[in-house]
Amino acid sequence: MGLMAATALVMGLSGGAPQCLPADQTPDYDRILATNREVREAFRAGDIERIALFHHDDVIKSLGPGRYFEGKDELKADLANTMSSVDLEFGEGAGNVRESLTICGDTAISITRFSIGWTPKDGSEGGVAKGRAMIVLVRSDTAPHGWATLREVIQPLP
Repeated sequence: MGLMAATALVMGLSGGAPQCLPADQTPDYDRILATNREVREAFRAGDIERIALFHHDDVIKSLGPGRYFEGKDELKADLANTMSSVDLEFGEGAGNVRESLTICGDTAISITRFSIGWTPKDGSEGGVAKGRAMIVLVRSDTAPHGWATLREVIQPLP
């Protein structure tokens, strides 16, 4: 099922078209910001279990060519593989901008430009990857701040 079809299904199941608002006009805005902050902190700490808490059991991620996976177990396996050889840290500042965050009922859609630095654990030279992510979050009774990532698609940027 494609991202658009999944989003339409989620919205359709919620009893019609919910009102969509910029997130900063909703009471959930601070909870989503806290989710984002804690995920970044968990990446910095290399804490795979903590990262997984912020993801839906049925998460699907397309992180680039050849990096597509489904489910929380595959998420953890991908993170373990990556973090076995590099440390990761999300960038801050001008290159890291939330371009859009909209909440439609129990669904939030975020589009964000980001940079993430990697440092190889073998001491060799690292680098920085840049991209734009579209993340679909859903309300969750099990996520620490009530929102979990259901879908994520990354578009690499130069």
